Amino acid sequence: MRKLFFILSLSFCCMAVQSQTIKSNWRLDYYMTETQGEYLVHLPDAATYDNAQIVLTSPTGKSYTSSLKKGRTNSIIVPIDELGDGEHVFTYTITSSDDVIKGNDTLIRRPYKFNATQLDRKTAGVISGGMPIIPFGFYCYSPVQSTIAEEEVVQGFNLLSPYQNIPRTKIEMRKVYMDRAAELGMKVNYNLLSVATGGTGYNRNQDAGERIEMLKKEVRTFKDHPALLSWYLADEPDGRKTDPAIIEQLYDIIKEIDPYHPVTIVFMHKGTARKYAEGLDIAMGDLYPVPRAPISGVSEFQRLLKDEFICEKGIWLVPQAFGGNEWWKREPTAAEMRAATYMGLINGSTGFQYFIRHGQNGFPKSTTAWAEAGAMALEIAEMTPYILSGEDAPQAFTQDTLTEARAWARGKNLIIAAVNQENRPKDIVISLKDYGYTGVVSVPFEDREVRMVNGIIMDKMGGFDSKVYKITLDSTLIATPDTANVVVDGDFEINTSVGVPNGVYAQVGDGRGSTYFVDSRTAHSGEHSLRLTTYANGKGVTLQHFPMIVPAGKTYRVSFWAKAGDARQFPLSKNYVDKNDKVKVQKIKPEIPTLSLNLRHLGRYLVNTDVVIDSPQWKQYTIDVVVEKQPGQGRDGITLNICLKNRGMIWIDDIRFTPIDK
Repeated sequence: MRKLFFILSLSFCCMAVQSQTIKSNWRLDYYMTETQGEYLVHLPDAATYDNAQIVLTSPTGKSYTSSLKKGRTNSIIVPIDELGDGEHVFTYTITSSDDVIKGNDTLIRRPYKFNATQLDRKTAGVISGGMPIIPFGFYCYSPVQSTIAEEEVVQGFNLLSPYQNIPRTKIEMRKVYMDRAAELGMKVNYNLLSVATGGTGYNRNQDAGERIEMLKKEVRTFKDHPALLSWYLADEPDGRKTDPAIIEQLYDIIKEIDPYHPVTIVFMHKGTARKYAEGLDIAMGDLYPVPRAPISGVSEFQRLLKDEFICEKGIWLVPQAFGGNEWWKREPTAAEMRAATYMGLINGSTGFQYFIRHGQNGFPKSTTAWAEAGAMALEIAEMTPYILSGEDAPQAFTQDTLTEARAWARGKNLIIAAVNQENRPKDIVISLKDYGYTGVVSVPFEDREVRMVNGIIMDKMGGFDSKVYKITLDSTLIATPDTANVVVDGDFEINTSVGVPNGVYAQVGDGRGSTYFVDSRTAHSGEHSLRLTTYANGKGVTLQHFPMIVPAGKTYRVSFWAKAGDARQFPLSKNYVDKNDKVKVQKIKPEIPTLSLNLRHLGRYLVNTDVVIDSPQWKQYTIDVVVEKQPGQGRDGITLNICLKNRGMIWIDDIRFTPIDK
């Protein structure tokens, strides 16, 4: 359904919100099992909207009234559990001191689908598998390098988007990389260019009807694949001068076959995306400034996209990760890549797809620069529940015109990110509007602290540097310590290196691509849990916890909380390439995730057992053990070892080893 927006002829500038357009929309592009919907109304910061109110009326005649604040996006929570699958038209009336505006918006409900990707119009982000995700990955070439997914997933990357020639290559090879991505826990922005609008493999002389049938076949083949995140429909149509009507036609074809996944388009020019708006769900910006233009242009480019599509579309950035030929005399440095990425983040980007990665040092040539991208993948993953919370946060200001900052809230907690747009060190001053906090502020990615005084932070930044600060005031997001527990960092809240658990050794074995990450999106208590992903039976990573010393002659309890990911993430029919370069299909027996757990002391097992993680909700598991001999220091202590031994994904939290008798 095409949406109508009311454009106002006003002349003003608001630093917090640049849009001069009233926009209304449902927060999610469609709902599935949610019992509440969130209706969004964005009002410009104009006197016309003083004392504005809205009356929202459901198809059944129920009305919801709310006051609206100008210069921001307002939310109205609406019960939707009584609405069945399909389209439901709500009408609204906005009344202000100078105007009355009426219109309607359609709430869509669809049957649940496990691999669905929902667009969150409030944050411009996406929800995949029921969890918020900031896609952070890269374009790559086709055929896809056989080891690129396993090499990059361990760095923290969760997205890949291969260029591919669909008409001239076998679909089985695309199934190979899709299956591999799925079992590693990665997602794919699936490239349709060669059978859509132009790009790698596109043949202008191909019969148009034949090309559309190829596109339909591709979408039908992969629409239910667990690795699918989105469809990549067009590459720089503004530069190619592609007719928007063609884009809209192809978009409608894709959505008719697969309404569960968003469509992405990348743009190269400022101010051109609006005319393609009816053919996309996510707008991507691919400004490549190095070394021809100031990097600060990335901020403006992404800010314009955000302001254009507020409450309407998702916004991603395509950071530059190439150079040395054509019009680019060199590729970006690590610092330049960091600055550009954080400029995108601060200005509304909620997805990052670097152009381009060709391992191991093809693009970018600098392994240092690519390592910096991996570091940012983990940083932004850590910040995800803040960036995608949709909660109100104070506006952040910087004193220097070539630095910028932004704050995000999660409950009473805040995260503040800042970036230096130029290549010189400087003193920075960051202030939060109407925020009077005085106290300690952590700098989580640097393992240090600074002090905030009356909402102001003073610090130092290097050239093209970024800083992230965290204010922790929400007691509900703090894990409750157990003083009797001798497991070091058993709640995974003390992550000196972002994304990496403290107090463990990791034994990776001969498997490549199984991962262990501290995950900030879900926890039994506090803000973090440990996510284990094992791509094949017997290929999991074993984590050996720091040795524990307790008095002998007592009974102790090992306890932990865990939950299982959706088993459908892991295809039961896996395409792979054998040693003769032939694509074969492996049938895989479904299994419930099983955690191998053992306690060792002085070369013998105190406990050696398997624990079936059989619930998608947090569940506690306990094992009792008698300690007969006195543990000593270091390696003479008791070691706790865990490993997800078969194919699957689980989360673990609050591991404890405590006495159960006095």
